[in-house]
Amino acid sequence: MQNCFILTMGIVNDQFSQIQTLKSMEQPDLVVQLIDAYLVDVEMILSELTSYSDFPDVDFSKVTLLAHKVKDRSSCIGAEHVRLACDELIQASVQMNKQNFVRALSWIKKEFSCTQDKLESYAQMERRIIRLESRQKGKACTPTNSA
Repeated sequence: MQNCFILTMGIVNDQFSQIQTLKSMEQPDLVVQLIDAYLVDVEMILSELTSYSDFPDVDFSKVTLLAHKVKDRSSCIGAEHVRLACDELIQASVQMNKQNFVRALSWIKKEFSCTQDKLESYAQMERRIIRLESRQKGKACTPTNSA
């Protein structure tokens, strides 16, 4: 199962398992929605952080704020590797060290890319399961013709 794989690799932590318990019959795609929202949010934040790395003078207060946003979102979904990488960025920002900021940002982007690949695969698998379950429910509700 995909969940065991990404848990075993440490890409996600137990928080991700907790999120899966939120899935219900009324909202079977809730986990997929949360994954999609996380990926979009963090991609936008990383893009903004990357733009700061291009400036000669970095506004480290904004970098710290954005790094905390990535860390918070990653903690909520259980993206462990990304969350851990955020600590380096926060530390570089507090130290106001541009070289360490650029290095830490590169690490976060690498970890996010790996996490994104795994979460997208997981979401794709979940979507297939939801479609199959939906088809099975449709067949179960369809009366059979017996003459």
